[in-house]
Amino acid sequence: MKTHFTFISLFAVAGLILFNSCGNRQSDASSEYIQVVRAYADAMIENGRDHYGEIHSPLFAVTLNRETLTLPEGEFLNEIQELGYGDWGIRNSDRILNGANPMRHQNLYQILYALTDATGDSYYAEQADNALTWFFQNGQSEATGLMAWGDHAGWNFYENIPAGIDIHEFSRPWILWQRTFELVPEQAERFAYGLWHHQIGNQETGAFSRHATLSEHGPGTGWDFPRHAGFFIDTWSETYTRTGDPMYLDAIETMLDFYERNASEKTGAIPAEIDNPRSENLMLWPQSNLSLAIDLWRSINEQLPEELNQRMREMALKIDLVYHQLPHKVHENGGGFVQRSHVHTLEAITLLNQHESPYTDRWGGAYGHRATVKVANKCLLRYRQTGSEEYRKLVLDSASQYLESEPDPEQVVYPGTMGDAIFLMLGAYELTGGQRFLNRADHFGRLALETFFDDHSPLPRATSLHDHYEANINRPDTLMMALLKLWEAFNELERDLSLVWIDR
Repeated sequence: MKTHFTFISLFAVAGLILFNSCGNRQSDASSEYIQVVRAYADAMIENGRDHYGEIHSPLFAVTLNRETLTLPEGEFLNEIQELGYGDWGIRNSDRILNGANPMRHQNLYQILYALTDATGDSYYAEQADNALTWFFQNGQSEATGLMAWGDHAGWNFYENIPAGIDIHEFSRPWILWQRTFELVPEQAERFAYGLWHHQIGNQETGAFSRHATLSEHGPGTGWDFPRHAGFFIDTWSETYTRTGDPMYLDAIETMLDFYERNASEKTGAIPAEIDNPRSENLMLWPQSNLSLAIDLWRSINEQLPEELNQRMREMALKIDLVYHQLPHKVHENGGGFVQRSHVHTLEAITLLNQHESPYTDRWGGAYGHRATVKVANKCLLRYRQTGSEEYRKLVLDSASQYLESEPDPEQVVYPGTMGDAIFLMLGAYELTGGQRFLNRADHFGRLALETFFDDHSPLPRATSLHDHYEANINRPDTLMMALLKLWEAFNELERDLSLVWIDR
């Protein structure tokens, strides 16, 4: 096996900030950032893969002992299994402790492809290709074509079968469809087919559930979150451009019909849930709708009928219009984005717990909660699509909050949230050219090294307070990708690394 492991002592990171004669903070840490990212990638390639059970695969484990770089076992496994939601904001039903979950690890794949672009070493991209190819050839349900990935499922290394719960659900968009179709076109198309036939509960109305049975036909209704529809539409759009099969146009049109028909007549807002009696169609989750708008825009392409492109464009713009009417408070010191509002009035509302704010906070990230910085990055994605001044202002108002804000060292901080802060600062730097934003991105990069790394492992901690590696809603892969993006910002490269922030 070709050896690339280059783990460095991360205590050497101390003292990385220098001041130039103009008083601007300059970092000589950029080389450290790529070294840390390469050490992480090398460790995952060489030690974090499937060498368990009778059949070994090139897949990457999503949970590891940071010191041994092996799957958790024995007392260590018991300790992390006993972590409850109250300990760190992560549900045990969302965890894979015995294998892989490529959707949860998607940014690791982005890193591997980007490292090949950055270094010229094809080894990294080859490892990503090998893992994706194997997974789509082996981790796809024979009955449904759906994949053993997402919020609840994964791949068991010991038994070489799906792990977790027998549920298919997207946890993120899959932004690697182009590469997936190049590697495994038959399996990619079969997934898109299964998404229409086995995920959508009512193909006449478009009603669906974000949950579907993985191992057999079992679509439902009642959990028809807009963000998931965006993931579906993006998949079908990509598949249509590859196959020309009109079935995928019908699937997209059915989803559009569903949301057009059920939008509020008073505000035009799309409810968070349409076919679920518990919601009474009264609640709007703005970030779910914003994610849908992003995917609608991504799905527009010249190979689709222009009428369909126009429908997606118009729906996305209507979502923008509603979003900008919401009473966001990011312009206030410490204020956040609306997390929930009444679909007919757009008034910010609480959920069941009346003590819970309807607004985001700066460093939160537990299941069901969104940190301000994470939402701001969604706004940044939408700004890049539309050039909307409203989104630009939301991004910069949010970024200004983080010029001074620091996470509480006594509270759980996710590596992904720190990565979000780096991405936001780099985005604000891109929009304004303001050196203070680049300096702040560098500050969060150094703080991340201090918080999530030590001399004992090239892998980041699961959280600031939990000393194992786990890729879940804590998103360590997002932090590592942010560090690579930060290195890119300090270095002029011949080609863009094309790292896409996807945590929506």
